[in-house]
Amino acid sequence: MRWLLALLFLFLPAFAQEKVLKVLEAEKLELRQEGGEEVYVLTGNPVRLEWDGEAIEAGRATYFRTRKLLFLSEGVRYRDREGRRVEAEELQIDLSDESFDALEVRLEAEDLLLTGPLCQRVAGAILLERGYATPCASCGQEVPDYAFRAREIVLYPGDRVVARGVVVLVQEKPVLELPVLLLFLSERRPRFEVGQDEGGFYLKTALPYVADFGLGFTLLSYYEGRGYGFGFDHYGTGEAKERYFFLHTPPDTFQYRGEYVLKRQAFSLSALVERDDTREKLTRFRLEALAPGTPTPQDWRYALRLEGFLDHDPATPPPRTLQRLPELEAQSPVLREGPFSVQGSLAVGRYLAETNPLNRSARALGPYAEAGRALLAHSESLALTPWPGATFRAENRFRGFYYTTQNPDGERERQVDWTTSAILRQNLGGFSVEVGYARSVQEGETPFHFDALPQRRSHQATLSLGFQERPLLLGLKTGRDLEAGKYLPLEAQAALQDPGYALTLSHKRGLEGEGPLESRLEGSLTPYPFSLKVSLRYDHAKGLFDPLLFQAGYALPGGSLNLAHRHDLNGQGALTTDLTYALREGTNAYTLQGRRDWQQNTLALQGQAILGPQSLSLQTTLDPRALAYALGYRAGVAPGPLWDLQLSGRYQEGFRDTNLRLGLTQALPEVGFRLNANLHLPEEADGGIYLKDATFSGGVELWKPVPAEGAGEGAIPGLSLSGSFSYARRPDRPEGYSLSLRNFGPTLTFLGRENTKLHLSALLTQDLPGTPLRPRFLLVLDRCCWALRFTLDAQKGSVGLAFLYGGQAAGLLLSEEGVKLGGGP
Repeated sequence: MRWLLALLFLFLPAFAQEKVLKVLEAEKLELRQEGGEEVYVLTGNPVRLEWDGEAIEAGRATYFRTRKLLFLSEGVRYRDREGRRVEAEELQIDLSDESFDALEVRLEAEDLLLTGPLCQRVAGAILLERGYATPCASCGQEVPDYAFRAREIVLYPGDRVVARGVVVLVQEKPVLELPVLLLFLSERRPRFEVGQDEGGFYLKTALPYVADFGLGFTLLSYYEGRGYGFGFDHYGTGEAKERYFFLHTPPDTFQYRGEYVLKRQAFSLSALVERDDTREKLTRFRLEALAPGTPTPQDWRYALRLEGFLDHDPATPPPRTLQRLPELEAQSPVLREGPFSVQGSLAVGRYLAETNPLNRSARALGPYAEAGRALLAHSESLALTPWPGATFRAENRFRGFYYTTQNPDGERERQVDWTTSAILRQNLGGFSVEVGYARSVQEGETPFHFDALPQRRSHQATLSLGFQERPLLLGLKTGRDLEAGKYLPLEAQAALQDPGYALTLSHKRGLEGEGPLESRLEGSLTPYPFSLKVSLRYDHAKGLFDPLLFQAGYALPGGSLNLAHRHDLNGQGALTTDLTYALREGTNAYTLQGRRDWQQNTLALQGQAILGPQSLSLQTTLDPRALAYALGYRAGVAPGPLWDLQLSGRYQEGFRDTNLRLGLTQALPEVGFRLNANLHLPEEADGGIYLKDATFSGGVELWKPVPAEGAGEGAIPGLSLSGSFSYARRPDRPEGYSLSLRNFGPTLTFLGRENTKLHLSALLTQDLPGTPLRPRFLLVLDRCCWALRFTLDAQKGSVGLAFLYGGQAAGLLLSEEGVKLGGGP
């Protein structure tokens, strides 16, 4: 019965864009007629539905087909495409515009829990009236540290939450009334920070605002002895994607970024302006406007592009990147009239770019210059069947580049890329005649390097004769080079082709007195499971053979065995011999490759055995002086641990260059790191065992914290290690080594009541030895839904205090300072 229900509902279109409501599970179906409308009633324990990537569960589902309404009741659970989960007593979804109404709602979005008596979704935004919200619901707190009640709460698509008429609750007691409150569920950063750096005291804060044109934060800061900083971080709430960020930090550091993206059927617009003086004092800008925004093959297309930068630092040379100032383009659709088609485009713009070093007039402009350019392009094609057995195809492609610059003769510079071709073919039974014409020209000069074309000219006419009657194939081709005024070489080919064998003989001969040019012979036999192939080419002009290639193969059940040999017929004899063996049995696979180089007198052997999650490998090279070897072993599957061991070296009157490489990778939530080490083993010249180099990056939770017992005793702090280090043995230094540390150090985690955590980190970012240890200390109080961070940096001589509210606040505060508690994602 269930498969019948699913099949039935698969053909119920949810709305005009062919989105379909699917029944995954139900126990009973009832069909009704109410007021001339078909009504489908589903019951189950529960009824499980899917609609356009959204999952629905309820004890009862009623679908009104004409109005496209879905009414759900009895323990409704709903998960939308953004992962927000809704639980309600009753839920009504309008499938025509994706809106819904719900009663007695519990909603989970990211780390935020919201409840309320009435909920609506319109245009992707969810409105909760007389709502209650807290990020502390999943923190294990008996009473949430903070929450808020609001007249209305709006969840915008993405991660923005706006509440109006807010009463802030601390320990469920009202402490503050606000006209508006703004939360970001994913992209967050500390909204209050105070501290002292090398310049003195500083204070940074972000104050939220909500307006008709959008929402965001006003950024205010004070730096002792330097002055005030100000800025804003604004997000639009309309149809377009908008974000505008501006920050001025005293004395004269500017950072701003403006982004606007709007996509519609008729047009699309994207713009970006950004500057970050902490990296480079440049304002980069980019704009692209397209019409239509979603084109079809029948549409004309128009584009406006503007791209470049403004240099705010005349003391340093600007980058030599391409700038469009601006560029306009119009492109026609492919216009067809019977067998004829044509398409054209025109792009006009002014460009500032690196000049063409091969152009003398461009070199006089300097390495970076500005010029105007018009690019005209068009293509035409014609395909005809003029009479039975005949086909005619012609094509013309043209690109013309026209510049405002002049060459030394005073003429406007230009370059052309023009290709014309035509083919007429006539089939007469097994015979065929083909006449071809082709002309290709790339010439001219450009002042720019980015659009320079190589100079090329070709102009020729060809004639081909052919005969095909299985298994025989004959071909003859020649022509005339119209550019050079001479005949093209005559190419003759004869072949026998059959499923069990093939033999091909081809010969090329010059018609301008050159005589024979080359001859080629290829043959193959393929009686299953064997295969044999041989090929040979003779260069008449040089009087030399190319190496004779002989190949043989045997198809094994689940594998293959192949042999290849190259032999020189000009007196050198054997060149190389290759043997390859491959076999697969279930999850196991084996490969073996060997090569004998007869001229270099070397033998190379490579082998691998994959045994489920483990693999063994061998690589050896034997020459007259030494034997080089590498033995490898890998084990494990993701997320790990993944082991990688390799023993390498060479034997030359004793073992030399012996090394054991170790690689270990882990990607679990509590352990995520990559470790590589290289161990020197005893050899003929050095009998010591020591570590040559090692690298580590990631985070490891060595053990978890243990809370105190009822009497307040027995607490054990957890210990994590994170960051990266790089070690290298340095015999040339007095200390004998070098060690580079980047945010490397331990983190102690103390676990208190209600899952309260206190993280204490000591991190080093410096090169050792040679400098005294100057760690950076972090103390983070983690209450799950809010966190407080204190920073003491001995290297910079600074202190800081930062506060952040919302779920996973401590993780963000720690990660900003380079700390990873365990592996993490």
